[in-house]
Amino acid sequence: MNQLTDITTELAFILLHCLLFLLNFKIMKKKLLHPAVLFSLLWFCILFFHFIFRLTILDELFPISVSTYLIFFIGALAFSFGSYLQTVIKEKNALLPPPQRIASSRKNLISLNLRYILVGLVVIGLPFFILAAYRVFLASNYDNFLIGLRLELSYGQEEMGPVKYLFSFSLVVYALSLYSLLKEKTPVNKILFIISLIAVIIYTVFSTGRTVFLIILLLYLGMNCFYNKNFSKKKLLSVIVAFIVIFVSFGVIYGKGGNTENSVNENVKPAVQGTAIYMVGGLNALEWELNHQYRINYNGNNSLSFFIKLGRQFNLLSDTKVNELFTPFVLVPYPTNVYTFYSPYIKDFGKIYAWSIIALLGFFQTYLYYKALEKKNIRFSLWYSFLLFPLLMSFFADQYFSLISYWIQFAVCIEGILFFNNFFTSKK
Repeated sequence: MNQLTDITTELAFILLHCLLFLLNFKIMKKKLLHPAVLFSLLWFCILFFHFIFRLTILDELFPISVSTYLIFFIGALAFSFGSYLQTVIKEKNALLPPPQRIASSRKNLISLNLRYILVGLVVIGLPFFILAAYRVFLASNYDNFLIGLRLELSYGQEEMGPVKYLFSFSLVVYALSLYSLLKEKTPVNKILFIISLIAVIIYTVFSTGRTVFLIILLLYLGMNCFYNKNFSKKKLLSVIVAFIVIFVSFGVIYGKGGNTENSVNENVKPAVQGTAIYMVGGLNALEWELNHQYRINYNGNNSLSFFIKLGRQFNLLSDTKVNELFTPFVLVPYPTNVYTFYSPYIKDFGKIYAWSIIALLGFFQTYLYYKALEKKNIRFSLWYSFLLFPLLMSFFADQYFSLISYWIQFAVCIEGILFFNNFFTSKK
């Protein structure tokens, strides 16, 4: 009887999320990459897969209570509300439709000479990045290079040093090369794009972050959304499939959900199960946390840790303890250490605070989306594309505030390059 109740509850909330997605899809004129549409679709899919996995490959997964489902659904409503509010403001400002505002001027192009320099810097910096990665690996005392490198970067004391910023820089250069290729399909632009793509993939492999491949694919998706009229839903599906294949494959390579010493058949089950836990385990982990460790701290040291550290560095705040980025594993009953992006907000100031932050995020991301459509320039297109990553990782963990230092790095790179581009184009 309890099992039937759990299934009924889960199906009811899946239906609610589905209806919200369909409503957003209709209101936002069937724009799939509109933030409100994308967010509601994401959470509908995650809850649907949670239901499927609980009945199949993760049959021991604990059921989720109604109160936790309500957190997810109200969160989806809050994000949609923030997005709607921005849409109303946009319509009241009477912005012209995007087709009438498409900029055809060459002022929106990135100087070819500047791109030669940028791609050159990325390529020149690659050996130094690899050497730094090798030094980190030696400190891990592991035989397997990539596994040892991943563990040391994640849990060890050794760091790559200043060359680690080359990784963020390579992502921006890759995005700029893609933008330039979509604007002008010349042989030179194609060559620069291929070089930057190969380079950023190598940087990503040696950074050992599987989810970073998602950033690469989302930049490709975002740029094509604005600058490729022939970009179809079929290509969108291919991007999703490509990420799943890459994520599972590198899970085996990094020793997370498989082992390179085993056969393909031996790796299939742990790889698929590991991917399934990554997808839906955070939902159960949040449920566990709310039932076992739920205590509001009222200090902001989870979601606002970056600002607290900054305040301490400039002697503006006392020595307030800031929680580590890596959270402990819990058994649900499968081991997981991700708690969805709701966790740090709820722990800091409660559920109302979490929903308020999510509404603000919906408002801000929709603002970037409309600006990118209206202006058709590299700045807003890049900002929107980069922030697709924390949106699509919301089921996994908070990537908005916990990775704010990375977003600052990207912003500095983007604005710095655009600043120097003015000198190159003016000179020309």
